[in-house]
Amino acid sequence: MLYTHDRAIILNDLANSYATKMRYTKAIERYREALALYIQLAKDKPIDYGLHIAHVFSNLSIIYFNLDKFKEATMLHKNALKMHRLLVRQDIQSYGVGFASCIIEGVNYLNEHTIMLYEAELTLNQLVKDESIIGLLADIASIRKK
Repeated sequence: MLYTHDRAIILNDLANSYATKMRYTKAIERYREALALYIQLAKDKPIDYGLHIAHVFSNLSIIYFNLDKFKEATMLHKNALKMHRLLVRQDIQSYGVGFASCIIEGVNYLNEHTIMLYEAELTLNQLVKDESIIGLLADIASIRKK
């Protein structure tokens, strides 16, 4: 018998596979099943499963965006952002890049207000600089020039 954690991972991987093949209906079904399991697991270990939840919300948001369902995509993105925000409050070094990336995606694809970029920039400036952080800061500068 599979443990809840293992079932969630399998469902998420299956959803990723369906999404890659643009079988969005199947991907949505599997992501929602995985999400329910991750939420159940997060009741006991919120930090351990918060990132999984954020990623499922982001993946669902991308699918709905691809389906031109922007209202749903925006709602799911906001849920992902909430999860990232909670995680970054616990450990900015571990979760800061994911949080900033989520903000940038929202501005780029879902037309969220560019004022959000200040929060991403503030977060990134608190992290030890590496290539990924420098790249994200460059992305922010590029978006502001548009």
